Amino acid sequence: MSYENSTESTTITAITSTNIRNSSQTVSSAVTALLGMQPPVIILVWFEIMSAGIVYGFGFIGNLIVSVIFLSREDFRTMSTGVLFLLLTLFNTVHLWTLTTEFLGIFNIYVYSGAFLQCRLNYFAQNVSRTVSTYISITVTLDRLIRSEYPVTSRRICTCKNAIKSTIAYLIISSISYSFWFCPSNSINSYTGACTTGPTSAYTFFFSNVFLPLRLIFICIVPVIIMSLGNFRILYNIQQSRRRVSQAIVENNIAGRTSNRRTANLDRLLLRMMIINVCAFVITQVPFHIYTIVRTYNRDLGQVDALLVRTMLLVWQSIYFGIGSYFHCIASSIFRKAFCEIIRKILFC
Repeated sequence: MSYENSTESTTITAITSTNIRNSSQTVSSAVTALLGMQPPVIILVWFEIMSAGIVYGFGFIGNLIVSVIFLSREDFRTMSTGVLFLLLTLFNTVHLWTLTTEFLGIFNIYVYSGAFLQCRLNYFAQNVSRTVSTYISITVTLDRLIRSEYPVTSRRICTCKNAIKSTIAYLIISSISYSFWFCPSNSINSYTGACTTGPTSAYTFFFSNVFLPLRLIFICIVPVIIMSLGNFRILYNIQQSRRRVSQAIVENNIAGRTSNRRTANLDRLLLRMMIINVCAFVITQVPFHIYTIVRTYNRDLGQVDALLVRTMLLVWQSIYFGIGSYFHCIASSIFRKAFCEIIRKILFC
């Protein structure tokens, strides 16, 4: 189970009653526990399991195909926004894997053995990939904003090299900021087999009263505000951008018209992808972050109910990092055609 509830003395899972490391025994124990629950709860649990299978399964496949599309098209590789979307897909895939292992841990199915991999490195990678993905999304918004506000200056600022540099900077800063995950206090509870911050200590206080509120502010609230304001400004400038494109088409020759028309179409495509990406981020990420804070300071929900709610929100949050890759197909006919072509080649070898 996640660290969000680790301020309790022990982390108790609602599905299994004992910590059995053998996978077949774990599944058997989970099924036995499910049979003792009320029918509505059983339905909810199986709904969460099936939803997770769909989100995680199709998520990895979708991210892989979208990465191939970005890498195979030169027009995407040569634009900073396209490079940012490619990097976003990469870190989304890493984060999706860490969410998958966390979801399995809720049912006492642990992918890793040992406290270092399970409770330190995995959660370190989870938070770093989440932060980098979030700030790449912000950078995408700023990239499009600069292009709409300063079309001439943007050629110098919005480059593929700067996109890579900014991502490296996010990765370094995030790695330093989350280095506390390697603290020895992050260990495995000998009774439940789940990760815990140990008994009441200064580290537990830091985790519950400093880290979680700061994460809500800098990984949820601030990004939502920046991306929302940036999108409003971009939409405000879109009419002016269209006038500039139209004027350029009139002034240039036939070859120039074709080139400018393709550039304008690509800009509109990337704008739609960005807006869908921001909307998906707000809808899927905000509920999870708010719940983790509320759960930290409010224990009215029982442990079983809290676990069911948290599992549902965990799957809901995972949609952005998994199914989000398919939103590109909704935004673009180019993506839909390329996506279907790759699927056809896979099916028919």
